[in-house]
Amino acid sequence: MPGEDPPRAPAETTRRQFLSQGAALAAGVTLHSALRPAPARADGRSSVRSPTVVIARDEALTRGAVNEQGELLVSLLNASMQRLTGAADAGAAWRTLFAPNDRVGIKVNTLGRATQPAVVDAIVAGLRGAGLPAQNILVWDRFDVELAAAGYRLNKSRSGVRCYGTDSERAGAGYQRDIQTSGQIGSCFSRIVTEQVDALISVPVLKDHSLAGASLGLKNFYGAIHNPNKYHENNCDPFVADVANHRYIRSRWRLTVCDATRAQYHAGPTLNPGFAWPFGGLLVGSDVVAVDAVGADLLEAERRKRGLVSLTDDKRPAKHIATAAAKGLGVADLARIQRIEV
Repeated sequence: MPGEDPPRAPAETTRRQFLSQGAALAAGVTLHSALRPAPARADGRSSVRSPTVVIARDEALTRGAVNEQGELLVSLLNASMQRLTGAADAGAAWRTLFAPNDRVGIKVNTLGRATQPAVVDAIVAGLRGAGLPAQNILVWDRFDVELAAAGYRLNKSRSGVRCYGTDSERAGAGYQRDIQTSGQIGSCFSRIVTEQVDALISVPVLKDHSLAGASLGLKNFYGAIHNPNKYHENNCDPFVADVANHRYIRSRWRLTVCDATRAQYHAGPTLNPGFAWPFGGLLVGSDVVAVDAVGADLLEAERRKRGLVSLTDDKRPAKHIATAAAKGLGVADLARIQRIEV
């Protein structure tokens, strides 16, 4: 709680035809889409009345190692960004949300079932294709040791895409000493968020959470505060929404790319292979609440398919998503969210 020291420890034919055009699209071939770029808000985030969540899947991602599917992930993600923004090519799609001079922090999740490095590589490729220099991109989570264990190559130099944890004080990270309040939380935020980036991409995993119901883009930013252990009562509500609603997060969060290549529908967030789910895809959206709402709905559907009770009946509803919507962070009403599959 406030006053404590920050921690030091650690497939169908049409889809394949569409994806086969990935390289050409990146080169500038027009993708005909009914979607148009969403108008920018003052905080730099997309503003739409009916937000879009793109669900990009390919059966190939359900087989073998994800890190062997790098080109496919780049094609899937670029196609998703074009459908999300309505841009004519991949570079323009990424530039709808990110400027070449932005310093972008890619917040991964390395607790339990971790974000796949190949998914992050695809995001980096998209940002680089939009003109961002490599040194303006920072992949991060809480601890160096957790990043390394999840397969990330640490880079604390001033060249190339950087990668390190908040515990890397020699890289200028660490936690701020001042307590920040937002709603019912009082926390020290990572200096990566407060000082080193201008824009954020949340890259969670599609997975269950034993208390919050779902651990998705919103809850991923529990990794930005020094005392998340204090905020797990009442299914982590309203605390998850309070963290995301702080100006350090809310004003910088531009995009969620949910890693659903390997999902987990029960017994999360720790890794439990018995409940693994080869979803084989990504969930992509600029309305950060809408992506979580769709992700939670997909988890519920898979639980029903497997004969499990709903998250609500299991006494762990993902109610923080509705709370985030009530705070104006986005749309949680599934009836108002447009789902596009590629």
